[in-house]
Amino acid sequence: MGKQINYYMEYEAFLKIAQAALDSGCVIVKDYDGKITGTDISIVTPDCTHYFFHLPEAGELGYKTYDDGRTIVDYSYTASGNSLIEAGYSLLNDTDKEIHSSRLFCISGYYDKNDEWIARPDCITKLYNKLVRIAKKQAPYTEVSKISLRDGQKYMTKEYISPLCLELTSNKDYKLK
Repeated sequence: MGKQINYYMEYEAFLKIAQAALDSGCVIVKDYDGKITGTDISIVTPDCTHYFFHLPEAGELGYKTYDDGRTIVDYSYTASGNSLIEAGYSLLNDTDKEIHSSRLFCISGYYDKNDEWIARPDCITKLYNKLVRIAKKQAPYTEVSKISLRDGQKYMTKEYISPLCLELTSNKDYKLK
């Protein structure tokens, strides 16, 4: 469990969230493998839609290594996960005319090896809430039409969606995924 906001937002709008994270003292971790980190907005690039905002004052960044040798950022329910906010922007698939949602997410806490609950640090909660306010400015809560996967019928729903993504769904027949 944790806190989460889902949205449809393009790269340029996401840069404002990433810059706010940097301005708040975060190190940005690029993608799941976590091999590329930075404290400059140039770390956020159009070729990667997934990031973690690591707030060093909340704890150390950890990595998990699998039996096959792969190493990824430990964003699970651990001390490392407690110091991260997962973030990203929407993939705009021009071939299939789809816009995939993205999110901001942070865990609520974790149980340590002694089965004691370690709550998410207040500094992460404050940062998450700040980033959500920025996300809602970039992608306002808007009524949009979607197509049901079950029966193919159109229906109306409210989503956090940026003006560009809304325009693509309205004028260019992109579907929200």
